[in-house]
Amino acid sequence: MFYSKKMTVVAAACFIMSVSGTVLAAPAASPESVKGSQRTEIQATQQEIAKEEMMSLLWMRSAAEYRALCYQGYNTAMAQVDTALADPSRKGKPLAIVLDCDETVVDNIGGMSESASAGNGLYTSAWWRDWIHEARSGAMPGAANFLNEVHRKGVSIFYVSNRFAHINYAATVKNLKELNFPSVDKEHLLLMTNTTDKQPRFDSVAAKYDVIVYMGDNAGDLPLHTDGTSMVQRNRIIDEHQADFGIKYIVFPNPAYGSWVGAMAKGYFSLTPQEREQVNRSILLKKTTIN
Repeated sequence: MFYSKKMTVVAAACFIMSVSGTVLAAPAASPESVKGSQRTEIQATQQEIAKEEMMSLLWMRSAAEYRALCYQGYNTAMAQVDTALADPSRKGKPLAIVLDCDETVVDNIGGMSESASAGNGLYTSAWWRDWIHEARSGAMPGAANFLNEVHRKGVSIFYVSNRFAHINYAATVKNLKELNFPSVDKEHLLLMTNTTDKQPRFDSVAAKYDVIVYMGDNAGDLPLHTDGTSMVQRNRIIDEHQADFGIKYIVFPNPAYGSWVGAMAKGYFSLTPQEREQVNRSILLKKTTIN
């Protein structure tokens, strides 16, 4: 779900992936399964990352501004739904909205905060799987009301998530239904099977439906072909579509994790802490992020 601090050691011990679905390292053992200096280094890495994450998680956990931005996103999307329903030219395909799950309507910050507070900032595949299967994720502020109102108005809802389908489908269904989300079934819940790129799933929905809005916390949650692109490329793509934001695309704030982290430099996740700090500082001192 996040990134490692020293992949030369940690990649041998963890499978790191963003909750948005971007796989960041290969699967292997947990810190408990290695010995001696390697375990010590992995634990130090976890603690270092946990410290770095604190402010992002605190903001998402406590800031009134975060809640306001969630409400703003849903209100903006609802305005587009109402506009589409009133538009006589949109009477062909049935109307739909397409959205990500995690940190778009589902709140995992509680689980991440518990882990980071315990000194573990390294979110392994085992941690993420266990968290999903506990089905303790909450609804983001305003999410349930928004989704149920969209459903009541007769607009289809498609959840396009990069949770792994073969191990997480049943637990995800259980959690979303407990949150009183509508349209939680195999037709409308499209989890990841063989690629983190969501475009094929977007295309399958768009072939049958008139999609009003796409919603997500990561650029990859939108049909903009940003999967695997660099920081510069991602920013340029966003700039090219600036007129679509707030209309066709609704983005939710997430400073805690996402594809933006690995996009800061080629091989970012394999850099040492010192190398990554140098990259971070160089970006902070740039006048722009798109050159």
